[in-house]
Amino acid sequence: MIRTRRQWLQAATMWPACLALRAARKEFWDSKDPASWSNDEKQVLLGQSPWAREGFVRMEMEKNRRTTPGYGNNGRPGVDMPDTRPGVPPGGVRSVPIGEAPPPVPNPDPGHPVQFRVLARWESAKPLRLAGVPEAPEFTGQFYVIRLRGLPLMPPPKAKPGEVAPNPNESMLQAIKDGSRLERKDKPGIPCAHLFTGSGDAATEVLLFFSRVADPITMADKLVTLESRFALFHLSLKFPLKEMMYKGELAL
Repeated sequence: MIRTRRQWLQAATMWPACLALRAARKEFWDSKDPASWSNDEKQVLLGQSPWAREGFVRMEMEKNRRTTPGYGNNGRPGVDMPDTRPGVPPGGVRSVPIGEAPPPVPNPDPGHPVQFRVLARWESAKPLRLAGVPEAPEFTGQFYVIRLRGLPLMPPPKAKPGEVAPNPNESMLQAIKDGSRLERKDKPGIPCAHLFTGSGDAATEVLLFFSRVADPITMADKLVTLESRFALFHLSLKFPLKEMMYKGELAL
């Protein structure tokens, strides 16, 4: 379709008005009482909202370096599994039943980069708590809590009756804890203080705890980035703070 100059000018005039209407529109979590949120609306909050964003954990390849632990550079489970006795300090990594099935193994096609689709969700944000997120362990209000779902972790082996199956992800989990932080411009990053994992079929879920006591996040920060580097993997997700408002207040 060929537009005339007049039509282009009309469209250009209407565009700012459309942006203004969109900015003025209230989302359902601000315009409706939480008790009236439908199940579909709750799912939007839990999976497709400013507090729940999808991104990709991508493998950053290095020449002449073996890919351990977890998946190999062809997207298949690695030959060298993580040490199941890595000497993780008490309280460093703990397991809790937090649900959801593990994601599929990534595409092993060598023509495509190995990546995993991950959901990062602020469990500590008030709108998500009102929408029914599972209660987090040690939920004292002193931490920002972010759930990561879909990480490149190995499904746990099946245990024989009366036995406890070893966790093949212990060293990877410690690396995730050590390599995760919340970053803001011109400020030190907030390191991950605690990490809890899922158990059973939820072995690819983790809860990351970041202290909100020493230097809490404010609207003046404008943007917070979740950065996580572990083994050969990297996750980076940006959260614009102006979108994370609930009832006129920053909700994290």
